[in-house]
Amino acid sequence: MSLSNSFSQSRDWRNGQIGQKVRDALQKRGFQASYVMTAREAREQVLSLIPTGATVGIGGSVTIRSLGVVEELKVRGHEIYDHWATGVTAEENLAVRRRQLTCDVFLTGCNAITLDGRLINIDFTGNRVAAMIFGPRRTIMVTGINKVVPDVEAGIRRIKDVATPLNSHRRQWGKACAVAGHCVNCNLSDKSCRVTTIIEMCPRGNPDFHIIIVGAELGY
Repeated sequence: MSLSNSFSQSRDWRNGQIGQKVRDALQKRGFQASYVMTAREAREQVLSLIPTGATVGIGGSVTIRSLGVVEELKVRGHEIYDHWATGVTAEENLAVRRRQLTCDVFLTGCNAITLDGRLINIDFTGNRVAAMIFGPRRTIMVTGINKVVPDVEAGIRRIKDVATPLNSHRRQWGKACAVAGHCVNCNLSDKSCRVTTIIEMCPRGNPDFHIIIVGAELGY
């Protein structure tokens, strides 16, 4: 066996150990959780969980879009509420975000997830975290193994030092963290980190909540 194959197998084994531990912790917290090794498996599972004719909201998630499910759902004829769509006015964009709160299925990623199954997210507008808590008939969350952290404190630090600067750089917002490459504890008018949520257990108002952990790095 070559050194690269040996490394790949060891990495997959480690990711599997971590992913299955998080899956078990999530199940104890009332979520419907699963672990898959690849993004392709995650894509297939996501599509299988979306009923024919369901309206689908897409949260602000690089992970979800990297799976290619949005394009497939359009081919299947689903009505899609995606606020990243181009060519819409600010008023239309806000209306799309509101429809995400009452859609049949809401797709989202997660900024950080602890080993003991707590979901940590930080939002700018708030529609994404709001839809995780209450509104959609079904929520499907996909998270890469790179989002797993030891505890809540590490999760918040990961979001502020990794996810937010990268996302701000992707959007070419020119925000302080995008310039520095890490959180600078700004308090500016264009501050991204405005709403922080920690979901301890499956929300009572959103009981049909599926979480797919993927043994690969996805999103920020």
